[in-house]
Amino acid sequence: MKNLIVAFLLLCGIPIYAQVAGEFKAADIIALNAPDTCQSSLTSLGRYFSSSFKTQSLRARAIFTWTAMNITYDVANMGKVNAATPFDELVSNTMQTHKAICQGYVSVFKALCDVCGIEAFIVQGYTRQNDHINALSHAWIVAMIDTSWYGFDPTWGSGYMNNGRYKRFFNDQFFMIRPEVLIRDHMPFDPVWECLTSPLNNQEFTNGEVSSPGRQGAFAYADSIKVYVSLSAKDQCSAALRRLEAAGITNNLLADWSTYLRNCVANENHNADATEKNKYVRLFNDAVASYNNCIYAFNQYADYWNRQFKPTRPEPEIVDMLNLCYSYLDACTKSLDNVIAGDPAMKQSTDQLKIAVDVAKENLDKQKTFLKIYFNTDPQSRPLLFKNYGKSGLPALK
Repeated sequence: MKNLIVAFLLLCGIPIYAQVAGEFKAADIIALNAPDTCQSSLTSLGRYFSSSFKTQSLRARAIFTWTAMNITYDVANMGKVNAATPFDELVSNTMQTHKAICQGYVSVFKALCDVCGIEAFIVQGYTRQNDHINALSHAWIVAMIDTSWYGFDPTWGSGYMNNGRYKRFFNDQFFMIRPEVLIRDHMPFDPVWECLTSPLNNQEFTNGEVSSPGRQGAFAYADSIKVYVSLSAKDQCSAALRRLEAAGITNNLLADWSTYLRNCVANENHNADATEKNKYVRLFNDAVASYNNCIYAFNQYADYWNRQFKPTRPEPEIVDMLNLCYSYLDACTKSLDNVIAGDPAMKQSTDQLKIAVDVAKENLDKQKTFLKIYFNTDPQSRPLLFKNYGKSGLPALK
């Protein structure tokens, strides 16, 4: 069956560049005849492609061919695009079922690119076919091959819809597409992924224009991509939203995506607030733990004090019992000093703990004074100190 697939591919495939058509056909054959052991995971498959091909273009060709020919379009779920679905989940589900909509195709494609050392990004956007804007959003890939950016659409490269049914048809015109060609029917929500020095706005794309002659642009998209990669998730969404709005919101798909980006920013703000709050909660819990350790260590010392330091220990050991209490209390204070109480309940808790710390410190200082007196007293007279000094400075034992 695999040989039949390869034969079909060679018959219907349209090579992109004549000078490398033979190499691409060889890459197709190797990709479609990959050993089953190499297809047990995307990691092993990606490593197989990396070892089989030295150039990025041939690795990308193998990835494109394997993805397009091994995944079937999931017609039943074609309208259920959810950009918020985690990447790993999309990859896992697609590999388990070998069925997907565009999100699954491009996730598998990117996962293989990651293994093969190809810088690739999933692009969300919308498309035009037969001079009409499609009602559904779409996803494709933009990747750096050698020193240039190219587009890849493994979904469209795998087949097409005909009367509501999916027809598998390998079409390599959607492999390694130059940006000025890709923009004819693929419009990203974020203009940076047009990879053009004079990107189209959404109205121009809707009108069927393929260039912006009125704008002698010098948009440094490559630099913008480098900056984008360095940003946090929140700042990536904010930057994409800003560029989307500048390009004009001219249809419902763009409006929906702008809402999605706003929600992403809001969620990241919420997550940041929660993370900040959780940080202070952890610090407070650390302070409480250190305080409890101090009290436990002090109770050990108090028990030994109640036995009038019997059995006898060297003086440094007794001092160290108290020093251990101080070290725990210092750790408590250090954590507590970094806590910012963001709500009344937290403030009340921190205030109560600070009072407890002050009391513990006072008791420790009293015992420190007691030990100085104790060690400077004649050993035969030391037992009298416990009666005369009483239990001053010792906490009530619980």
